[in-house]
Amino acid sequence: MADLKNLPFDQSMMLDALPTGVALLDGANRIINANASFWAAVDADQGAACTFHDLFSLEPDLFFGKGETIMLGEKHYSLVVRPLAGAGAVCHLHEVTEWIEGQNRAHASSNFDILTGLGNRGSFLPELERAFESRTQSALIMVDLDHFKTVNDTLGHPVGDTLLRKVSERLTSALRKSDRVARFGGDEFVVLQCDAEQPFGAEMLAKRLVELIGRPYVIDGHMIDIGASVGVALRGEAEDAIGLMKQADIALYRAKRAGRGQYCFFEPSMDAAMQERRALEVDLRRALAFRQFELYYQPQMDLKTRTVTGMEALIRWRHPERGIVTPAQFIPIAEETGLIIPIGEWVIRQACEHAASWSTAIPVAVNVSAKQLASGKLTNTVLNALASSGLPPERFEMEITESVLMSDVEGCVATLYALRELGIKISMDDFGTGYSSLSYLQSFPFHTIKIDQSFIRSMDPIKSKGIISAITAIGSHLGMTTIAEGVETAAQLDQATESGCGSAQGYLFSRPVPADEISSMLERLATTPVGLDDILGDPEPAEARPIVATDLYRLVYYSRNMVMGLDEEVRSTVDQILATSQRNNAAAGITGALMFTDGLFAQVLEGGQAAIETVFEHIQRDERHGEVQLLSFGPVETRVFPGWAMAFVGQNEASAEKFGHYAADSGFDFAAADGDAITSQLRALLCDEESLSVRAAA
Repeated sequence: MADLKNLPFDQSMMLDALPTGVALLDGANRIINANASFWAAVDADQGAACTFHDLFSLEPDLFFGKGETIMLGEKHYSLVVRPLAGAGAVCHLHEVTEWIEGQNRAHASSNFDILTGLGNRGSFLPELERAFESRTQSALIMVDLDHFKTVNDTLGHPVGDTLLRKVSERLTSALRKSDRVARFGGDEFVVLQCDAEQPFGAEMLAKRLVELIGRPYVIDGHMIDIGASVGVALRGEAEDAIGLMKQADIALYRAKRAGRGQYCFFEPSMDAAMQERRALEVDLRRALAFRQFELYYQPQMDLKTRTVTGMEALIRWRHPERGIVTPAQFIPIAEETGLIIPIGEWVIRQACEHAASWSTAIPVAVNVSAKQLASGKLTNTVLNALASSGLPPERFEMEITESVLMSDVEGCVATLYALRELGIKISMDDFGTGYSSLSYLQSFPFHTIKIDQSFIRSMDPIKSKGIISAITAIGSHLGMTTIAEGVETAAQLDQATESGCGSAQGYLFSRPVPADEISSMLERLATTPVGLDDILGDPEPAEARPIVATDLYRLVYYSRNMVMGLDEEVRSTVDQILATSQRNNAAAGITGALMFTDGLFAQVLEGGQAAIETVFEHIQRDERHGEVQLLSFGPVETRVFPGWAMAFVGQNEASAEKFGHYAADSGFDFAAADGDAITSQLRALLCDEESLSVRAAA
């Protein structure tokens, strides 16, 4: 150190050691001195005769007192010039490459989705606003993956992430260069379609996305099937970009509610429906707080002794302004919002209190939702309700549907067995309407099977009787009792009795009544167990009753159908066509006839107006049908086709012979008067290709 102190001070050595470039300018902006870092940055020989402008192509006064970022070669520098009084200026040159690149990376991550590489909400919204302000024809398409959560839950998040990347690739492949796509988070994507003829362009793209995303994926050895729900809003229907997003979101919600795996365009009525739904949700929360719910009870009758063997509790909402709100209106909202759990807890407590006060020791049955069963609180809720009311466990019964069991089979089994060990009875409601009812009967501890009312009210009593007899035989073999739901007529009661059902429930015995009318109902049923129609007059429509012969309408349409053509010579293929139509439509109470002619496919649908419109709308959206044309639609007095029929309409004798046995097997006589009228109409409309469009339009 002593030696260093005695060395002469060298300013140039100190300046050259600095990482920051420093240069001294004279009054003419010439470089009169600079350190090594400066000359290295500007890539010039040290001590070269040059001016500031020679090095930077700019004048130094642009950098006075403030830093500006410039590029020298491939590096970024911050350049600052500070004037020196009477001696020119000093120039500072500091490399900021890492800082700039870090800023760029941060900016990129804030505008792009890291997982898929697509734009995100932050980068997409400005583009949407620019497109909206440009007043070009554009459409906003929102895409939500169906059943994606199941993939994450069963196969893990790494597989789910890979699936999202594959979906983003398929989305991108379906777009034009002028279109924009972004991932808004989770499994939700949004597409902006610009400069396309609308609504045709948006419809074609939406249809393509539903089809493309719905194709199977293979990831890590797993075959994965998901779908996509798509909502579409057109630029001209919204006031601003935010309004357009709201409309697309509403359309997406409607597509999901309609069954997923399809697209839906926004309509103004949807906004009103959404506002009504939100208002109903607010009222539903208030109803829980202000105790606006009531329980009604419907008896279950033993078919041998004609005595009441139980009561099913049915919830009603008495709204101060809306009046009675049906469960069909508010239960779906309660399920979506999670309110079904506190509402269900109230039902259990109230039903136990009511049942404990009845004069006879009959059980009470309560419906339980999937969310209640999955909440982990159900067992404690039931135990507390029984303890508080003093109702014995053997007088409490839980009714669950098959859909309740499908989300978490192992968890459901554990909960149901725990409840059964307490002495509580478990019954399967709406049996026969699910996919795996027989397997569930083996896995779950059911005491009772409730046969769905669609079998009781079927328009084909012979087949229904066989199905009901089979269910009762299975129940008997497994030690379970059977209850026929929806019995409304003496004929239906006879059918349930002859099929071996142990009990029945329906309007023939009693409509649901409030708790304070239980005593009078029991007294009446003790003396007059059936024949309620004669006492009270025509009953009100049964709750959740399938649409049948009341409000009857008939629809006739045709299409060019590539799948259901006459080139198939295998009988099993035709059988499948008939079975598919029966399966798809029978649940809604629709019957009718399938009719073929050369190159065309026609169908007659008979049932309730709403059900027919729903089915026909599905047909319109089915890509297998081409040029769907409505021939006639209107109210009628009676069904022409009480079941399902199939026949060939036209002059081709071979085809007529081929399909003749299906008409005969259906039980419908195509030679009957009404049948002749319809077949004549179809023959005139379908067999004259040249005048087809004129006749259809007329």
